[in-house]
Amino acid sequence: MRKQFPDIRFDESDKNLFQVDDPRLRADALRFSVLPRLHALLNEALAKASEVYQIDVMEDSIVFYSPHFRTNRDNELQLLYGAASVALGGKRARDGRWKGLKRKDSKIVQIVPFLFGFQLTAEGMTLQCRNWSIKLSDSSFEKFFRFNAEYEPLIQRLCHESYMRPYVSYGDSCKPISTYKQHYDFIIENKIYDLDFFSSGIFRYPITAEDPFYYSLADIVDAFVSFYPVYDSYIQLAKGENNRFEHLVEKLNDWLIRNEEKEEELTGKQEEETKRPSEEELLKIKQLAEQGMKVMPALRWQVFQRDKWRCVSCGRTADNDVILHVDHIVPRSKGGKDELDNFQTLCHVCNFGKGNKDDTNIRELRR
Repeated sequence: MRKQFPDIRFDESDKNLFQVDDPRLRADALRFSVLPRLHALLNEALAKASEVYQIDVMEDSIVFYSPHFRTNRDNELQLLYGAASVALGGKRARDGRWKGLKRKDSKIVQIVPFLFGFQLTAEGMTLQCRNWSIKLSDSSFEKFFRFNAEYEPLIQRLCHESYMRPYVSYGDSCKPISTYKQHYDFIIENKIYDLDFFSSGIFRYPITAEDPFYYSLADIVDAFVSFYPVYDSYIQLAKGENNRFEHLVEKLNDWLIRNEEKEEELTGKQEEETKRPSEEELLKIKQLAEQGMKVMPALRWQVFQRDKWRCVSCGRTADNDVILHVDHIVPRSKGGKDELDNFQTLCHVCNFGKGNKDDTNIRELRR
């Protein structure tokens, strides 16, 4: 992960959020805490995809959020949302951009019905590329499955790199265990157009920037980047243009080779330079560990709710592209307790500037 996003993580408090039985608290936590971190993760993935493929990855796409909250629809806050997701999808367009697609009702296609991104639930995080409810014509869907069948070996290799698997159908003329091309041919023949790819496994909590034993956020970003050529091909087909699938796969191969060479070089240097950390480095490690100590999950959301989901220092919210933290007013190192009155909401910028030796109660000063 790049250093400008050191604060992205998903832990037990996020897992337990999906057990909170207060609809408004759960919805606000998703809106102001979970979705901003998912968006920051997607930004990481998009930046890396741009670097690998040397294209404008947002040329024809926008970011979709789920749940999508509307201030004039308070009744939605009665729902107990079971998931949060941030994903890429084709831009809404009335200019005929999506001339490669047709709807069953012959109306102009304004939205491409495919989303590619991250979803968080009580179980963990998944990477998904799925289609939703807009009704395309059979000929439109057939284009995508014929693409899948033509490039089946490479697509399945990308699935392996991305921990993904396609949704398949089978019946009398196609056994459950068949090649993916046979499944695609069966789908086309029987017009079973569920064009979905799902994570073959779930990234379990805690999900942090780097983890030597479990899948990390860095692994999830790499999975997104590896599967991106499939999503890009769907966008090109929707525009009525030739796909650039093999070209992007070649770019991915070049990047993987360069990355492996860099890792080998870095490993060699690390082995040569292995030494005991300095006193300054040990102090920094201790401070980072202290900052990362867990706040009781129920308390975390109560702190955010009490502070109205905004930084008590600068007043910024998730709408200002910041990530909210729960800060100990009196640090643990000075005897601070894990109690509601000893917590305050700070954005990641203000929290970094405060430090673990500062016991300023900013929430009281602002009153």
